[in-house]
Amino acid sequence: MKSFIKECCTGAWLDLINASSKMIHVPAKEMIFHDGEKALGIYEVVQGKVKVFSKDNLGNESLLRLAGDSDILGHRGVGGDWIYHVSAQALTDSSLLFIPRKTFEVLAKTNAEFSYKLMTLFADELKHSEEKTMHLPVVNRIASAVLMNYEAFGANPKTGELNFTISRQDLANRAITTYESTIRALAELKRKRSLIPIIKLLLLKISKNSER
Repeated sequence: MKSFIKECCTGAWLDLINASSKMIHVPAKEMIFHDGEKALGIYEVVQGKVKVFSKDNLGNESLLRLAGDSDILGHRGVGGDWIYHVSAQALTDSSLLFIPRKTFEVLAKTNAEFSYKLMTLFADELKHSEEKTMHLPVVNRIASAVLMNYEAFGANPKTGELNFTISRQDLANRAITTYESTIRALAELKRKRSLIPIIKLLLLKISKNSER
């Protein structure tokens, strides 16, 4: 996957980013930023796997997005009050490029390609957030969560196994259901021989993982 930054920034733009940004390393399970924190800039995942989530007033977690190599984070804190309205946590040891707010603002105001790519990202995320899925059976929602896992992190082309599998609890949080319902839905998916091939392959990896 081509870097989000390098896809729309060349020459002097990259020089500006390299001069003002810094690489940070975040261990697995450590937070990158929290909901409510001041947004000091945005991040690009150079190498690693990250989940983006929110919590309701009761502390229930909702998995919003998965981010892998070359994806950006923190853009939901852009503009307005410059506050992160979601949280991000490293799922694996991850390296991220931190681009400070001032540099981001220069890029957004003067680099049309960068602004267009960012606008497209916001539009895609808004579209997904507006999709009505709660009326779907739990098994369908879990299948969708597994597919999101695949789209974010890919799979071994020879075996079809996921390169990385999110926890069953994260699957449940994405599907807005319970851990127990997730286990039952995964078992049902494994029994269904009419599933599309890609879902069958992805479930091979899940079935081999110990419960987390």
